[in-house]
Amino acid sequence: MSAVARFSRPALLLISLVAASCFAASAPAQTFSPYSDFQAMTLSDLATLQVKLTYMGNQTTAVGTLLFGAAGNTLNAGLFVPFHRSGQPYFNDDVGQYKFTASVTELKAMIDSVATLADVTDGDADPNGTVSFSLLNTAGGTTKVFQAIVNKTTGRPLFGEMLTVFKTNVAAVDFLRAFGCAAGVLPTTPPADIEGQVQVKAGGLRADRRSPGQFVGRVRVTNTSGTAMQAPVTLVAVVDGDAELIGADGKTCNIAPPGNPFVNLITAGSLAPGATVERTLKFANPSGNKLNVSYRVFAGAGTL
Repeated sequence: MSAVARFSRPALLLISLVAASCFAASAPAQTFSPYSDFQAMTLSDLATLQVKLTYMGNQTTAVGTLLFGAAGNTLNAGLFVPFHRSGQPYFNDDVGQYKFTASVTELKAMIDSVATLADVTDGDADPNGTVSFSLLNTAGGTTKVFQAIVNKTTGRPLFGEMLTVFKTNVAAVDFLRAFGCAAGVLPTTPPADIEGQVQVKAGGLRADRRSPGQFVGRVRVTNTSGTAMQAPVTLVAVVDGDAELIGADGKTCNIAPPGNPFVNLITAGSLAPGATVERTLKFANPSGNKLNVSYRVFAGAGTL
């Protein structure tokens, strides 16, 4: 993984909180710019854009701050400090920071997409707000900052728009999903459970002789219905025990029980009637306990 996304898995967004029960009141914030100023920025202006997401809600473990911007931009949460709203808890900025890059075209698309959300672009601190969404740019030598503090009701549409815009940016989706799940602001509508419309055949897991403590097996999913299954088609592995699916595309948040790993079988198009897709899966099982895995399949729009 690149130096920008310097942590091995976005699931590590939840990190130990040593002391965060109290925080110092922030200094009076500098003047914010309206959201329309960011909409008016050109693609070249957006090369220096930084976006920061900070969790401010109740927590027993820290939720690392998420920063992103264009490749080549030096992302620095410290630049946002003079614009902290008085009395708001920004301590997660100091606990851990996670970063990804996006193209200026993606950043422009995100700004335009979020512009449709009046409850975000008003720049207010919503009642019971838990996530700070901030934009900062120094293009032209002038620092402009926008900030909205959203709650779960106004935050879910925000994350829905961002996940849609960045859907082909694997690192972006990973980090946004992990942050959004931890913060409770992911869209809550899951994709369709297509059990009964597909056949899942899993070969027995066998020890990988080249990798001690790891097991490998194949899973085949066949569309047994008369209807095409629209992408994405996703396979969720329900693991009984402490084993981990290596190379998972993420972990479930809206599918009970949460926290199960999943892999994307098809990301575009559809799985036609009678068609089959197959994946080789590898699990780490260092404890050596019996490895029991069952599978569920989901398809179409929604957030796992």
